[in-house]
Amino acid sequence: MLRTTILPCWSAAFRRSVRSSFLQHARHHAYTTQQAGKNKFKVVFFGTDDFAVKHLKELILDKAKPNSCIASIDLVCPPDRKTGRKLKNITPSPTKGIAELYSIPVHHTPENAKTLEGWKLPGNGYDLGVVVSFGYFVPADIIHGLKHGAVNVHPSLLPKYRGAAPIQHTILAGDDVTGVTVQELDDKKFDAGRILAQQTMDLSRVNAPNYRFLKEKLGDMGRSLLINTLHNFDKCKKNAKVQDLSQVSSAPKIKKEWSEIVFDDMRAWQIEQLYRAIGDQYPLRTTFTFTRIKRSKKIKQRHITMQLLNMFLPDDSPLYYMENEAEPGTFVYDEKTSTLHISCADGGAVAVTHIKAEGSDVISARDFINGYEIRDQMGQFGYFSEEDIHPEMSGVRVTKRREEYNKTIRRRMKMRKKEFEEVYGKKPGRGRW
Repeated sequence: MLRTTILPCWSAAFRRSVRSSFLQHARHHAYTTQQAGKNKFKVVFFGTDDFAVKHLKELILDKAKPNSCIASIDLVCPPDRKTGRKLKNITPSPTKGIAELYSIPVHHTPENAKTLEGWKLPGNGYDLGVVVSFGYFVPADIIHGLKHGAVNVHPSLLPKYRGAAPIQHTILAGDDVTGVTVQELDDKKFDAGRILAQQTMDLSRVNAPNYRFLKEKLGDMGRSLLINTLHNFDKCKKNAKVQDLSQVSSAPKIKKEWSEIVFDDMRAWQIEQLYRAIGDQYPLRTTFTFTRIKRSKKIKQRHITMQLLNMFLPDDSPLYYMENEAEPGTFVYDEKTSTLHISCADGGAVAVTHIKAEGSDVISARDFINGYEIRDQMGQFGYFSEEDIHPEMSGVRVTKRREEYNKTIRRRMKMRKKEFEEVYGKKPGRGRW
């Protein structure tokens, strides 16, 4: 008897399903094989501040992933600083705090060192250095002692804004575009290495960017770009670009003296832009002259440095409706917004919500008006000599006579003059500064 075998009739959909499953398995096998043969870096991270913390945390997170390109991480940072009153507090760098949290070995740079020349990197066998907001120039002997050299994350589109303050200078220049660069660390100059990767950020739609905002956004962009560069390190090295020297510009360190406002010379938008750029680091400041005229007609003056906080450009201001144009440095209290408006060289105004006198606590604009003898809610910032002041000026306190003090005290105690003098005598009042 002839037997026939009937083969199952597979549908086209079933055949496609089997083929798809096979391809997925093949791809997974190829990916696993590729990752198994992938080099993993023993990283030594050089960094200090909050911007560096973002990148260190990203390396730590990547190290924990199955497909990580990182074998180990060590940290190099400055020694703990003495802070607080009488320098009694010991404060570690932000990166050290993160490193200790994740049990990462920490190595300190030499105490009070201004350079790392002659310093030997603790440990050995590192493959790659990662430098982010470190503050020191890493010498050639350290760079060449690393198997793959070192890379740096810089918050600008190099070669633009080489230097210590690229974010601040981006704001001061009013740029519409910024970004992040991952570069090879050069052994002769800051920020002069070949470009491994770059990513741009459009600022044209960002209204009045400030330092804190850009630092946060560029930090997020930089940490992703760093990890992507390390995962594609060989390709990035192969396609690295030499910086165009004709496009180099500098971003030098911010100096405290830049924060001193000269209302006679600076326009409103310039002052507000300066505040957005450096206000977090060095609050903008001006001088307020506080004068006391004593009963003897002798004059005492204090020239107080005032920090102007939470500054912005107001849409409208009482200064714009004055009969005569206000002199630069003139201020007026705006009841609607509870802010102090200050006239600038171009006739425009900047507004602040709070003020801090040197050595004192932060106070609101209203408290400043109430506490510094400001008459009619209007006054003038600037340095005034004894010849410039008169009793009716804002910021001038005229010491009352004893009879006026006694009259005020009687009113508060609800006593008649005769009754008051019988109890306290004729000279209980004391005028004080």
